[in-house]
Amino acid sequence: MDPITITRYARLLAVPIPFALAGYSFAFSQNAVPLTYDLPAEQSTPIFRGVYTQGAAVVAPGGILGAASAAWLAYSLPEQQRVWATIAVMNLMPLVWTGLVMNTGIQRLLEIGKDKGKMAKATSNLEVRQLLGRWVLQNYVRAGLYVASGVLAWRATMVV
Repeated sequence: MDPITITRYARLLAVPIPFALAGYSFAFSQNAVPLTYDLPAEQSTPIFRGVYTQGAAVVAPGGILGAASAAWLAYSLPEQQRVWATIAVMNLMPLVWTGLVMNTGIQRLLEIGKDKGKMAKATSNLEVRQLLGRWVLQNYVRAGLYVASGVLAWRATMVV
C-alpha cells in the first residue's frame, strides 16, 4: 500500500477511535458498574471481572491502533508532526493510567472475587463498594483522555 493511502486510512481511524473508546469507557462508568454497588461481592465481583476482561480486549487494542494511526500521521505530515505525536501519546495514556493508577484496585477486586471468605468480608465492610466507586471515578479519567485525544485529532484533521 502506498503512503498516501495509508495516510488516508490513518486519518479515517485517528478521529473516531478515541471517541469510540471514550464512549465505551464512559458507558461502563455511567451505566454498568454503578449498578453493582449494592450487590453482594459474590455477584458484583464476577460482573466486574467480565467488564474488566472484556473491556481490556477492546480498549487496549483500540488505544494502540489509535496511537499507531496518529504516529503514522506524525511521521507522514511533518507540518503537523507535533500535534499528531501528542495525539499518539494521548491515545496511550489511558493504558498507562490503568497500569499506574487503577491496577491496585483492579487486582484487589479480582482477588476478592476468587475467595468466598474474602467476598463475605468485603461485602460486610463495604470494601468492594468502595473499590468499584473508585474504579468508576478513575475510569472517567480514561474516558476524558480519549475525548481530549479525539477532539485534538478532529481539529488536526480539519486543518488540512
